[in-house]
Amino acid sequence: MIVEDDVKKILIAYSGGLDTSCMLHWLKKKYKAELYAYCADLSGMSLAEKNKIIRKGLATGAKKVIVEDMRDEFMRNYVFPALKADAVYDGEYFMATAIGRPLIASRLAHYARKYGIKTVAHGCTGKGNDQVRFETGLYSLVKDVEMLAPLRFWEFRTREEEVAYAKKNNIPVSAGSKKYSLDENIWGVAIECGRLEDPSLPPPADAWQWTGGKLKKRETKITLSFRKGVPVAVNGRVMKPVAIAEKLNALGSAHKIGRADIIESRIVGIKSRELYESPAAKIISAAHFDLERMVLDRETLHYKEKLAKDFSLLVYNGRWFSPLREALSAFVDVTQKNVTGSVTMVLRPWSFEIISRVSPYSIYSRSLATYAVGDKFDRSLAEGFIKLSCMDIAKRG
Repeated sequence: MIVEDDVKKILIAYSGGLDTSCMLHWLKKKYKAELYAYCADLSGMSLAEKNKIIRKGLATGAKKVIVEDMRDEFMRNYVFPALKADAVYDGEYFMATAIGRPLIASRLAHYARKYGIKTVAHGCTGKGNDQVRFETGLYSLVKDVEMLAPLRFWEFRTREEEVAYAKKNNIPVSAGSKKYSLDENIWGVAIECGRLEDPSLPPPADAWQWTGGKLKKRETKITLSFRKGVPVAVNGRVMKPVAIAEKLNALGSAHKIGRADIIESRIVGIKSRELYESPAAKIISAAHFDLERMVLDRETLHYKEKLAKDFSLLVYNGRWFSPLREALSAFVDVTQKNVTGSVTMVLRPWSFEIISRVSPYSIYSRSLATYAVGDKFDRSLAEGFIKLSCMDIAKRG
C-alpha cells in the first residue's frame, strides 16, 4: 500500500500521449515527488520527436526524461522469439503491443534500480490489458517495487475529461488523441476508442494509421530469406531486423496488407473492438510458417501449432518473464535449427500469395511425392500401415 508522504521518487512509463501527460502533471501535484519519465522508442522517432517528448515531459513536471531507441533489442529479443513460436492471439493479433510491454518493463526495472526508485507509475486504464502486463513484468523483475496506476483511482472517468484537464493546465494534446487511442511500434499499431466502440459500424477511413493511403494495385514480388527461423534478407539483400520490418511495413501498407478489425477477449474479462495494422508481421509470419512446413517433421510441426496458442496466451497475459515462457522458447529454438531458406511471395491489393520456397534442409522429396515418372514410393507398404494405424478402432469379431 502506497503512503503519499513516503513517496519521494516516482518513475513513470511515459509516452507523451494524453494519458501519461495528464498523469505526470497530476502526480507532481498530488505527491510533490521527484518524477523520472521513461520512454522506449519502439517505432523509430525522429530526433525532433524525441526532443519534443523530452521538452514536454520536463515542462509538465519531470525532473528527468529518458528516451531510448530500443527497436533493435525489441526485434531481436522479443519479436523474434514470438515469431519463431508462430504466436498470434485469437488468430489475427500479432501482439505488437503485448510483446513490447515486457521490454519496457525491463527498462523501467533497470532505471528504478539505477536511481533508487521504489514507486513506478503507468498510464494504463483500470480495464485494459497493459496494466496487467506492466505490473506483472515489474513484479517479475524487481523485489521491492510499488506500482502506482492513477487511472484506476483518479477523478477523470473519460478521455474527454482528460482532454479538458490537459487544456486547463496547458498540456499540449495532439488532434489524434481526441479521436482514437493509439499504440504504435515497429511491429504494428493498435487503434481503439471513439467511433470504433460501436462494432456495428465500419471503421472510419481516418482510423487506419499505416494502410490508409493510396492503394498500390501493381503486384510486388519479394523473396524473404531466413536463418534458424529469423528473417535475414529481403530480395537477397542482407538487412538488420529493424530495416527488414521497416521495408515490409512500407511494402505491405501500400497494398493494405495486415489489417485486422476484431472483437478481442481482454485479460480482465471484457470484450473490446480493436483495429490492428501489422503489415510486416503478417508477411514475415506467413513466410516463416510456410518454411516450417517444408523443413519440420509432421509431429514437431503439429505439436508446435498447439504450443503456439499457449505461447500466445502467456505473452498476451503479460507472463513473458515466467519460467514457462522461457521453457517454451527453449523448445522453440530447438525446432528452428533447420528453419533456413527462402520464401517467395507476390503482394497484391489486400492480400499476398506464396509462390515458391527453397531450403537446404527441406524434407520434401519429389521422388516420393510425384505421380509421374520417377516415382519411388513403395505402395506395398500402404496396406500394413493402414491396418496397424487403425487397429485400436477397427471392428473385431
